[in-house]
Amino acid sequence: MLKKVDKLFVSIVVLPTTLALLYFGLIASPIYVSESSFVVYSPNQQASGTELAGLLGTLGGSNSSSAAQIIQTYTTSWAALQALVKQHRLPEAYSNRKIDIFSRFGGVIYPFHDMVWLWWYYKQMVNDAMDSSTSISTLTVKAYTPQDAQAINAFLLARSQGIVNDLNANARANAIDYAQQDVQSATNMLQDVTQQLAQYRNGQRVFDPTAQSNLQLTMVGQLQAKLINENDQLYTLLAHTPDNPQVPLLRSAIKSLQDQIVNEQAQVTGSDLSLASKDPGYEHLQVQQQLAQSLLEAAVTSLEQANATAQKQELYLETISPPNLTDAPQEPKRLEDIMATLIVTLMLWGIARIVIGGVREHHGQ
Repeated sequence: MLKKVDKLFVSIVVLPTTLALLYFGLIASPIYVSESSFVVYSPNQQASGTELAGLLGTLGGSNSSSAAQIIQTYTTSWAALQALVKQHRLPEAYSNRKIDIFSRFGGVIYPFHDMVWLWWYYKQMVNDAMDSSTSISTLTVKAYTPQDAQAINAFLLARSQGIVNDLNANARANAIDYAQQDVQSATNMLQDVTQQLAQYRNGQRVFDPTAQSNLQLTMVGQLQAKLINENDQLYTLLAHTPDNPQVPLLRSAIKSLQDQIVNEQAQVTGSDLSLASKDPGYEHLQVQQQLAQSLLEAAVTSLEQANATAQKQELYLETISPPNLTDAPQEPKRLEDIMATLIVTLMLWGIARIVIGGVREHHGQ
């Protein structure tokens, strides 16, 4: 009977299936799985559906999707591992001697106890998957006690909330900082131009060349009107009483008015000290001042908009399902794993029989 036993069948099917039966049936340690689900959303986005999935899917925008991806990356990152090692004593949770030698950290498959090997092991036990249609993220943690699985899941969920808060704070700070820098720059520019304008007024002894020119021209007009009146009086006296003692006085008054008109006109135009020569520099500084004031008003408006936008674009992490404390192990699926081993080995055995039969037939020819 032993000679008739198919050694190929024993080696490919019977032996592996027996080992699987022994391991999954007697040796493999039970694994407890804790799950939590959450969604990252921005409240300014409006939902149109009534079902929970449609609601959360609509709430998830590009910013919230990016935040969810950041959280997904963090959960299996080196930083998350380091935090868990400090806060939860992660190595002890996965290297307990009660865990079978093939599954535990420091066992046959992960024999070393350094941090790199722990990181690789940790990434096999933690998973964060996001449903693209609903934007719901499901955080799954495996451990060898339900308390460890729940505690690790709760810690990672809390850290995810912290990441969202940090993203909000950084985005708000960046947007407002840039706007505040613009406001400060515009304020400095306005102060500089105002100071230059004050120095120009003090140096040139002028307040507003245009307004002062208008005032001077008004005075010139009044003097010219008075001059015309004095000339009319002089012509009248010369025509009727040329020897009138008022004639010399009128001549003197007319000469004084003419000199005064010339002086007043010279203050407006005609020399380097005139108001007209001072006007271009003053106008340039005044334009710069108006431009700086406009820039400051625009910067203040941008700062107000940045504050409003930062509030509208804030992200929130809403926990849909908190980490559960399971009362029964979900893995390994002992019967399914044994049956899978049997089916796979049978397939391999069948392929091996066909290959061997083909080789024998070829050599027989």
